[in-house]
Amino acid sequence: MGITYDDTNLRKLFEEMAPKNRKKALKGAFRRTGNYVRGIAVRNLQGTGINHATRLRKGIRTVVFKRDAGFRVTAASRKADKQGKGERGMHTNRYGLKKPVLSWAETGTQLRLVKRRGYTRVKVAGGRFYTVGANRGRMPKYGFMERTRTQVDGSVMPVLRKEICQSIQKIARKYGCK
Repeated sequence: MGITYDDTNLRKLFEEMAPKNRKKALKGAFRRTGNYVRGIAVRNLQGTGINHATRLRKGIRTVVFKRDAGFRVTAASRKADKQGKGERGMHTNRYGLKKPVLSWAETGTQLRLVKRRGYTRVKVAGGRFYTVGANRGRMPKYGFMERTRTQVDGSVMPVLRKEICQSIQKIARKYGCK
């Protein structure tokens, strides 16, 4: 059972619109669709059980491309500017330092060892000795953005089509087309 849709009137309206209004309509549709995907990513982040997920969710951002048609949902922290504003997704650790935990939580980290003079000697099978520093741990892979990509893989295009139609109709009504 297939779905048929006649969009000839919509195409005629789109051709009659000025290029600036067309671009505005598409950007608005991309922004709303990106926010839909971002909402799913935020839910997946909060479902991972990571500490301070409500503070880290600001680091999941929607970026609408300026020159090309499209958007990106990214989980990258952002430092504050010179005035101290614009910080997103940074975590303050127990020493008062700001760390970009969100990107590490997505991919996980390797085991970290301290490299300094105070090495400890570890005996391994075969009678050999290795020197290793103190263990500082590792961060597990949470993979909330991967989970988001698999969840929205088939549902983004229908949402985008619907948003483009609504955005074009809204701008057309604004400029006198009925």
